[in-house]
Amino acid sequence: MLKDQLKRQQPVVYRALENACKRDGVSNAYLFRGPYGTMKNEAALLLAQSIFCTEGDGLACEECNTCRRVREGLYTDLIVLDGAKKPISKEMVDEIQETFSKTSLEGKEGKRVYIIQNCETASISAQNSMLKFLEEPGKGVTAILTTDNVNRLLPTIISRCTVLPFLPMSSQGYYEAAVDAGIPREDAYLISHIVRDPKEIRPFYDSELYEKAVMMLKQFLGIDPFLFSEFLVDWETQWRSPSSDREKAKADNLVLAAAFFDLVHLYGCDVIRHDAEGPAWYHDAVFHAKGNIEQYGKLIVIADEQKDRVNRFNDLNLVMAQAFSRLEELKHELG
Repeated sequence: MLKDQLKRQQPVVYRALENACKRDGVSNAYLFRGPYGTMKNEAALLLAQSIFCTEGDGLACEECNTCRRVREGLYTDLIVLDGAKKPISKEMVDEIQETFSKTSLEGKEGKRVYIIQNCETASISAQNSMLKFLEEPGKGVTAILTTDNVNRLLPTIISRCTVLPFLPMSSQGYYEAAVDAGIPREDAYLISHIVRDPKEIRPFYDSELYEKAVMMLKQFLGIDPFLFSEFLVDWETQWRSPSSDREKAKADNLVLAAAFFDLVHLYGCDVIRHDAEGPAWYHDAVFHAKGNIEQYGKLIVIADEQKDRVNRFNDLNLVMAQAFSRLEELKHELG
């Protein structure tokens, strides 16, 4: 059940929501913030169920007809928008306000809930409209916002919400999840620093994306250099998804680019620590690395900055061209 998973992975959030529901102290607006894969959207759904459920003691029972309908998106007084699928526009927020200006259709208590997942994708005009709605929500209306990047939200939106931080699992936790999924320990070490949703660990390993990300890292490290020409050429010809489905190819390429930058970040950190697990070739690369701590600190910054630009709203080819240029320049510095 969702509440059992939440209790294990996010005990502080679990207690906060349980206490609010038991004491009839649910806020008008919540902001669930934290890294990707940290049960923010699942917790938002659980809170919505808990608001509507009449069977549970505190948090939702998750088994009644109301909970089932909420889970399946069939409850009329619940609206869910996902900014990861389509950027949140002012029109979308205004439509929620228009819908909720009418009487509740389901319950006598007039409770209505809207969830905006990945709300950081909202335009400035959408955020301003969202702010107005948060300030004047209407009786019985609860807003639940989730975000992977709180820095992209207006400060005034944050101030109007009860903010609950979701903490990432430790790398050891992801490593154990990868091993439990049947992934070899050498690969589990690398994957535990890439995938941030336990449910996605095995599918990522089984796809070509993990293999391609490792190949990109090997080229950057100068391992098997004769198998490649140069970064940008290989990105265009060997690594990018050849799928005829443009949307799938775009999604795969975003995942691949982010995975590569995660591996580069990991490499920089391991060199600074002078400690590494993983495959023998990676272990050797870490222990034979040239350069100083400041240069590997710069490598980490490059990886983080470029990964932050990897999203569906930027031209990925330009992002990767810039990244490869910066990485090549640093490689020359490292000798």
